[in-house]
Order: sequence, then structure tokens, then C-alpha cells
Amino acid sequence: MTPCMLHLSIPVKDIASSLYFYGEVLGCEATRIQDDRIDIDFFGHHLVAQLSPQEAAHESVKVGSNEFPLRHFGVIVEEDTYERMLGRLQQAKVRFAMTPKQIFVGTPREQSVFLVYDPSGNAVEVKGLAAPKQVLSAT
Repeated sequence: MTPCMLHLSIPVKDIASSLYFYGEVLGCEATRIQDDRIDIDFFGHHLVAQLSPQEAAHESVKVGSNEFPLRHFGVIVEEDTYERMLGRLQQAKVRFAMTPKQIFVGTPREQSVFLVYDPSGNAVEVKGLAAPKQVLSAT
């Protein structure tokens, strides 16, 4: 399959805090900044943070009996990148929706994972795997 880019638009409550979170904390590049939106290179994908304080005030339902938000997005990276991102997020005192943990231990899908909230309340998940494509393993 030919690689393709994902495009995702998310609501944000303000541009400045979103620029700081996605740029300085997560290390993504803002490729275009306007008064009402930011285009972001989100690990090779096109993320658009659009100013919409009303939409950013959403309350997500939970996933089953788990405490993390149903509405979330994220990135799957190699373990060293995961550790660097985790360190920057902890140093920035970002609020976690799910603290770091290991899941699917002992399977090809074994991974480290956490979810954080951006300044607008959007939940961002980061998964760290030795071989990121293994996240698609059926076992």
C-alpha cells in the first residue's frame, strides 16, 4: 500500500497555548499560523488546530469501564521517541488522561502508552513500540 497522510482537524480554545503544546512540548512544526488556525506537521500527518472555544469545551465519554476519553488521537513511535516525549510532557507538567503503562505484554503488540490533554482538552495518545507496525498485529 502506498503511504498516505492522515488529515485531522481539532478544535482549540486559543492559538498561543496550542502552539506551545504542539510545538514546544510535543516537538511538532507549525507549518502555517493564522489568527484562527494552525497547520501542524504532526509526525508526518496534517493536523489542523482550529480556533473554536465552543467545540473545544466538549466532554468525552469514557471507553468502557476505563477512565480515558473515547475521543482521542495520537501517534505510534519507537520506544526512544516515546521516552523523550514522555520526559518533555512530564517536565511541562501536562495533565495526563492515562498515566504511562505497559499493555499487551508478552504479545507482538506489547507497548508503552499514555494519554495527555492538550490545553483545549483534546486527548492525545502516544504509543511506544520497538516496531511500530506491530500495533496492527492481530495477536
